[in-house]
Amino acid sequence: MTTTEKDYVVQNFDGDNANGVSSIVTMLLEQNLDNFPKRVRVARRIANPVTIYSTDTDTACTILFGDEKSVVYNDVVGDPDVTVMATVDQILDVSQLKMKAGGLLPVGFFTKRGLAVLGSIATRKLVVKGLITHPITALRVIALVSVVES
Repeated sequence: MTTTEKDYVVQNFDGDNANGVSSIVTMLLEQNLDNFPKRVRVARRIANPVTIYSTDTDTACTILFGDEKSVVYNDVVGDPDVTVMATVDQILDVSQLKMKAGGLLPVGFFTKRGLAVLGSIATRKLVVKGLITHPITALRVIALVSVVES
């Protein structure tokens, strides 16, 4: 558990029993909210759960964002607005995309890596359920896990 700007906390609910995806996502959120404190505002704007499912490890995690903290759970929790289904490598590729304006300007998609991610989405190798109905939430989550300065 790490405290970030204005006492915003990222907590892994399952602690030592966290699965690999839950651990990776928790680490990305902790580091990014510490390194880029302005992203705390982005986290606070995500109202509903987001699930990330690793197709190669058959594990998932769900992130619940709140005003005071984000909690990462093993497996699917609640009724997520967005579910990302990808390999661990694809999740890490997404974390390399540059996003501006809290995710609303996805400039990282216009790079070689970004075009590969879009190609994976188009061919359904990387699935983002809720991308059409909740595009802002999907883009904000990408901005939060991105290790690239915006």
